Amino acid sequence: MKQTIWINVDPVKVDLSYLEKQFSGKYNFVAKAIPGNRPDLVREQALMSDVVISTLEKWDEALLAEAEGKVKFIQKYGMGLDNIDLAAAAGHHIPVANIIGANSASVAEVALLHILNAGRKFTPCVGGVKARIWPSTITGTELDGKTVGLLGFGNIARNLARMLSGFRVQILTYDPYIKEEQLPAGVRSAGSREELFEQSDIVSLHIPSTPETAGSINRECFDRMKMGAYLINTCRGSVMNEADLVEALKNGRIGAAGLDVLCDEPPMEDNPLLDMENVFITSHMGAETAEGGLRSQTIMAETIEAFLEKGELSQYVRNKELLDNF
Repeated sequence: MKQTIWINVDPVKVDLSYLEKQFSGKYNFVAKAIPGNRPDLVREQALMSDVVISTLEKWDEALLAEAEGKVKFIQKYGMGLDNIDLAAAAGHHIPVANIIGANSASVAEVALLHILNAGRKFTPCVGGVKARIWPSTITGTELDGKTVGLLGFGNIARNLARMLSGFRVQILTYDPYIKEEQLPAGVRSAGSREELFEQSDIVSLHIPSTPETAGSINRECFDRMKMGAYLINTCRGSVMNEADLVEALKNGRIGAAGLDVLCDEPPMEDNPLLDMENVFITSHMGAETAEGGLRSQTIMAETIEAFLEKGELSQYVRNKELLDNF
């Protein structure tokens, strides 16, 4: 009997033709999005699958314990693994892989779009024209001459720095895992996270979601920012204290925020960020490009097939060392 690969994605919204072609005839490929990632429906579908291509559904100890002996492999459609307990997965003998690097340029482009939009108020102008308001111009600020602070300097931040190099900007970064000599030309290191927030006109977040970073971008950080500075977040909503962000936006400490991620996705109807004129939110679409999708699906197909056909754990398996301990 063919092994089943389930991807928690709506095939109407995401082009899965590459995976469909690669898996055709060899596996039972099921593309089915679970509404709201309801735990009961996720559990039901997961336990019928040999391989799960995960999006945002929660893989905790309870589900992983039930999945042991049924789900053989979890492949994340993306880089962030904050929805999967890697240690628990290893404890239940389930390798977990991601697609690190595949969508870096795509997400960096969205960060750059948010940076430009926060300054030039492009989307309010477009909305105004559609509402038949002419002129619909809102006075903005230039990107040229500004200091852009990148908190974290992984693949996405590196791509964003490359894209920003065409502007007359100062690029500052803080990443405790990156040495000064490892930085590309045109990027300098801040001495601390605090210094980055203090010196930047625009702060763009590029840190992983971990227990240590949860809620770490908060009032303490915002109070150090220049009055009216912009904040961009394309990493994970969980790193942000949203109540503190709302307060900083209201009191003018932060002039505008560009967010591709929120603490709750989809957001609650009463989330105040949705109604603030100086907040621009996109629906976690940073990675969604045709090129990024093809790169992602190529990596996923190769990683899954290497495991199912040869028992190999590729370089993209993130809990390999933990698996060795069980």
